[in-house]
Amino acid sequence: MRICIGLLCSISVAWAAPPDQIRQAATRAITLFQASQKRWYSSQTCDSCHHQFQAALAFQAAREHDIPLDEKIAHADAVKAFNYTDLDSAVQYNWVIEPAMDDAYELVAANSAGVRPNLATAVYARLLAARQDSDGSWTSFHQRPPSSYSFFTETAISLRAIQLYSHPSEKADAFVHITRGRTWLASHKASDTEARTYQLLGLWWAGADRAQLQKLAKALLATQQPDGGWNSLDGRESDAYSTSQVLVALRDAGDVAISDARWQRGIDYLLKTQAGDGSWHVVSRLHPPASVSPPYFESGYPYGHDQFLSALAADWAVMALARALGPGKKVELPELKESEPTGVEPWTETVLFGGVEQLKALLDGGFDPNSATKSGTTALMMAAPDAAKMKLLLDRGANVNARAKTGYSALMVAAQYGESATAAMNLLLDHGAEVLVATGQHAPMFNATPFFLASYSGNTEILPRLREAGDKLDQPMVLIGTSSATAITGAVRLGNLAVARKLLDMGAPVDQSEPSGITLLDRAVLGNQVDIARLLIERGADVNRADKIGFTPLLYAASIDFGDSSMIDLLLKSGAHAEVRAKDGLTALDLARQYKHTHLIASLEAAGVTAAK
Repeated sequence: MRICIGLLCSISVAWAAPPDQIRQAATRAITLFQASQKRWYSSQTCDSCHHQFQAALAFQAAREHDIPLDEKIAHADAVKAFNYTDLDSAVQYNWVIEPAMDDAYELVAANSAGVRPNLATAVYARLLAARQDSDGSWTSFHQRPPSSYSFFTETAISLRAIQLYSHPSEKADAFVHITRGRTWLASHKASDTEARTYQLLGLWWAGADRAQLQKLAKALLATQQPDGGWNSLDGRESDAYSTSQVLVALRDAGDVAISDARWQRGIDYLLKTQAGDGSWHVVSRLHPPASVSPPYFESGYPYGHDQFLSALAADWAVMALARALGPGKKVELPELKESEPTGVEPWTETVLFGGVEQLKALLDGGFDPNSATKSGTTALMMAAPDAAKMKLLLDRGANVNARAKTGYSALMVAAQYGESATAAMNLLLDHGAEVLVATGQHAPMFNATPFFLASYSGNTEILPRLREAGDKLDQPMVLIGTSSATAITGAVRLGNLAVARKLLDMGAPVDQSEPSGITLLDRAVLGNQVDIARLLIERGADVNRADKIGFTPLLYAASIDFGDSSMIDLLLKSGAHAEVRAKDGLTALDLARQYKHTHLIASLEAAGVTAAK
């Protein structure tokens, strides 16, 4: 019997769906999706992974396989989503959110939309490389399963973005970061479909050997469900999002032929589960009231609360269906000229990416060390975080405290580059750099300080000196114009244990809470940051403090499906009240059962947690 199964899986399948059926399914999916995408910017100013980033990858696959799409809608959306015209914003990084699941994802998508490498994309790639964690991974504060919470996703996408857009002068440095990312991906165990998929894709992008990729592909194939699909978590039903991304990873990175019976069963699953309107309904893994994502709005895509994940599933499904049509043709997109920086001074690239000798030659030729763009981004800012180039400019008379129109200074720009900028920041402080809050025209939106930016980027070494210089420990900064955070909030959400410990040592309040009542410990729980939670508890965090909707850390821990049972165990051993109830009367066990978090139920039951009577 085993021999028969093996033969079935290795031969071509005669029952594969005809190309016309596959193309029609993909066309219906794109038609519905683009109707929603067309409406996106009528009510939103931000870009998203589901309506812009992954969509650009899906459109690329469609073009390569002659699947029709409305190029007018696609182009209009790409112009807004992949806007790299503002070099000043790139250098200052003053629209702060995070590199891994924002800039990296956008860069990977921009490549598919026709954005050619330019100075702005190179600056973002450089900052992204500097924000790699010491273990080789990249992390983010996004907590939106399945697409935006896994270190595997963040690491794979980040190394790919660096690979695509690093400046030619920094290719050697980029290779080091990519290699470190590859080592991390290869040495860690992926525990769910999202992680397994991006582990395979990331290692393929990073140049792992074929034997290693095939081994991972075999393990991924082994998790296929009886219905031909894949699920997001063990014990769950198959869904179109997980199935589609697995099929793409197996074809691209795992070298699994589209004629493989198992791969075709996955395509068959997608065709059978597609709704008549061209969509796939994938149920959101975000359960209110857990504050893990901005609230949804009606985008014109079906399924209400589930619409964004369902749209993302459609993006992946188009990519999988396109691959089922066989090898694609090479499509050269016109350069997205609208996305390139404008008004760039001729000296800019030399200051940004040239060496010390090149900069010296520029200065010897009469270049003014206080040169700046019309928006006030100075040469000193552009030289960051290269301490040698910055010293040369300072020695030639550069103003250490010159500020752009946003209020950003060279010290603030250098602060964004993590520990790699310590020497540069010390140099600036030695030359009298001030640690003021940004006071320019955008200050009310950002309120940036060097201390916040340095802590947010993971630079623990420079923090004491910034405090000695008068910087504030608890100055709140508004991220992307919407989310207020202090340094300790950022450290907890990013899972940066070293920074969190340093800030607590310096006096940051362990029970700091947001206006909603959500505490630092709640944030650690919502991000499944077990080490951070342990640190906070050791420093005296209240494990039973309820927020304004009555949720405690234990109730939140039972409400998120990507959490580990070790978080439940930690909270209970630390004195969390097992029988605490939400305002609707549900206990942690009730919540875990309601959301079918089977991996958490055992820990709750073992600790004696009971259901509501």
